[in-house]
Amino acid sequence: MSPRSKLILQILGFIVVVVLLAWAIWAVFFRVPGTSLVPGSAAEPEQGSLPAIGEGQGARVVAEGGVSLLEPEPAAPGATVDTVASGSRTQVESLTSDRADFITLAGNGFNYYNEQDGNFYRISQTGGEPIKISDEVFNGVENVTWDRIGDKAVLEFPDGSNIFYDFKTKERATLPQAGRDFSFSAGGEAIGYKYMGQNEADRWLVVSEPNGQGQELIQALGDKGYNVQVNWSPNNQVAATYRESTSAAGEEIFLIGLNDENFRSLQTNGLGFKGAWSPSGDQILYSVYSADTDYNPVLHIAGSRLDDVGAGNRSLRLNTWPDKCAFAEETLLYCAVPRSLEQGSGLFPELADTVPDIIYKIDLKNNLSAPVAFPEKSAGETLNVKNMMVSADGGELYFTDQVSGEIMKLRLR
Repeated sequence: MSPRSKLILQILGFIVVVVLLAWAIWAVFFRVPGTSLVPGSAAEPEQGSLPAIGEGQGARVVAEGGVSLLEPEPAAPGATVDTVASGSRTQVESLTSDRADFITLAGNGFNYYNEQDGNFYRISQTGGEPIKISDEVFNGVENVTWDRIGDKAVLEFPDGSNIFYDFKTKERATLPQAGRDFSFSAGGEAIGYKYMGQNEADRWLVVSEPNGQGQELIQALGDKGYNVQVNWSPNNQVAATYRESTSAAGEEIFLIGLNDENFRSLQTNGLGFKGAWSPSGDQILYSVYSADTDYNPVLHIAGSRLDDVGAGNRSLRLNTWPDKCAFAEETLLYCAVPRSLEQGSGLFPELADTVPDIIYKIDLKNNLSAPVAFPEKSAGETLNVKNMMVSADGGELYFTDQVSGEIMKLRLR
């Protein structure tokens, strides 16, 4: 072989290596979750699997504009700390001294798990001494899904085992080890979950009684399980949502019912859909991210009534996630918004785990949003909010601090 031919082959080999390296970087860091590793290609869905792009009825595009946002003024370190939220630094009260994991509102108190001793407790909304709600010890619980009342729960463990437990009747049952992403129906009489078998043909959205009896296969998932969020709607019409990329900057969201309904779909101006229902189930609060938002989440709200999915779809112009929000009523919610976000927090939410939050009040009826509190503990210690809840009379906010795990109470009036 001539030196010229060898030089040409070396150049071609170098080009191939560069192209393969570029593809690998794209696949690892820039590929949209759920899309094919081969740009421009997508696997054909199996018969009876999740809907393909375009099969929804009348997807709606997010309207520009959205809620009017009042930007907060920085809370001065020397400013007076209020005891009632008024848009500035606000003192919060700690209801627990120990870490309280997986809390839920239960009557006039909270149920929670103590990782240190493996027990479940209830504590009053005014604080006081925690009371055990079961004599049974559950060591190493990794996740807890509660029903709306707080009497029943699905406990998940690191070894993959899943247990249903009724804290009122003491009923206990073993659920499928391949079960993931559990969600209770509105009345607690059923659960939905993803059954993720080893083979793609053995992956389904399943509905059953809470103890695992009466299993019903609702929807084949195939290789799309990652894009399905099991989240039972308050009106019991939707068991899960499924997201499918329509472009590099948008997704189509399909509502999955219990009886093969062909609901309208929702079009988003962003990726990484995460959703939560309003109290009636007539609206869906969701976050997405895009290059235009530095891949940080932005909240949106849209109608989810089955005859008009996507109605009033608009941005709330707040950089946070639905699981940091709580509805006080159908047209009023509160959200914890990080004071700052690193680029890419939509892809990696853990980047915001220690960032202090500001509490916003969002009036969906009048399309207004304003900060109501910079929550602080004693000595000016700022807080990172999760598991936010609103009292029945709307006068108090409850949440856990991401760092300490303590249950906090913030007075709204």
